[in-house]
Amino acid sequence: MTRRAAATLPLTLLCWLAAIAPAAAQKTDVIELSNGDRITGEIQKLDRGKVTVKTDGIGTISIEWDDVAHVTSAATYDVELESGTRLLGTVARGDARTMDLVSASGTERLALGTVVRLARVGRTFWRRLDGSLAAGFSFTQADVQTQWTFDATSTYRSRLWVTTVTADSLLTTREDANRQTRNDLSIQAERYMRPRWSYALLGVLQQNEELELNLRSVVGGGVIRTLKQSNKTALNVPMGVAFTREQYSGEGDQSVAEAVTGVSWDWFTFDGRSTNLDLSLLTFVALESGSRFRLELNTGFKSDIVGDLYWSINAFESYNGAPPADRKKSDFGISASLGWTF
Repeated sequence: MTRRAAATLPLTLLCWLAAIAPAAAQKTDVIELSNGDRITGEIQKLDRGKVTVKTDGIGTISIEWDDVAHVTSAATYDVELESGTRLLGTVARGDARTMDLVSASGTERLALGTVVRLARVGRTFWRRLDGSLAAGFSFTQADVQTQWTFDATSTYRSRLWVTTVTADSLLTTREDANRQTRNDLSIQAERYMRPRWSYALLGVLQQNEELELNLRSVVGGGVIRTLKQSNKTALNVPMGVAFTREQYSGEGDQSVAEAVTGVSWDWFTFDGRSTNLDLSLLTFVALESGSRFRLELNTGFKSDIVGDLYWSINAFESYNGAPPADRKKSDFGISASLGWTF
């Protein structure tokens, strides 16, 4: 290599790096709002009525989907509509409150109001993971009672699967009574089957000293029918069968096959601050004898405080119509918590 070429090489390399650096750092996705504002960044996802955008200047922000007028992105997205239809493609600018989804089969114009979910294809495992952690505490002086609660939820979403793990724990202590604990752990995996239908697998572990229940394990499966979904609400009906094994204090193990049905309803809104109301009801009826009936009800209200910090009020009801002799049939509780989403 000549001396002139050696001197030219560093200058050429610097010019090349200077040329590609802005392109590498540039975020090319564009969100245009109804008021005329433009936000350039990387569209992460749309879920529960809000779109999350990662920007260079102001970090990661959330925008109410109803405030968006146009969307443009060269990235590939998994798109779900209110009808349950799933599509795959890049996003081009359409008319007001529409977007053009460009795929190998052509271009389809979609009204933004009908799009309920966007998921960026190729995201890492951690970027597909969402969840929350919450803890609560209460104290009553009259009977020196303290109560601790802990709740955790984590959801992983891929193109065809949605897996949710939920853990709840309640500890109650009183000066004149024994300590009482209640613990629930559940995992549910759903696989997309066709619009508004999915397969589901369910596993549950429960322990409740108030009911003298040492352990209840449930394994089941079935289908979930989505009756309605939008950027404000979701209504689902699960149906299936389960195999339940129970062990009460002082009793032998009991196993039973059960038919399972229920309903889950979520209502959510976002206007700079997320507010959520959810209800889940599952009923279990013994297949061998209709005399055994169980019910699991969980409901909660959650609202943001600032950033990822929120407060919530949660209630539960656990009912068994045919427990062992002299055992309580139901347990009800309500708690308030502070939590953090991730």
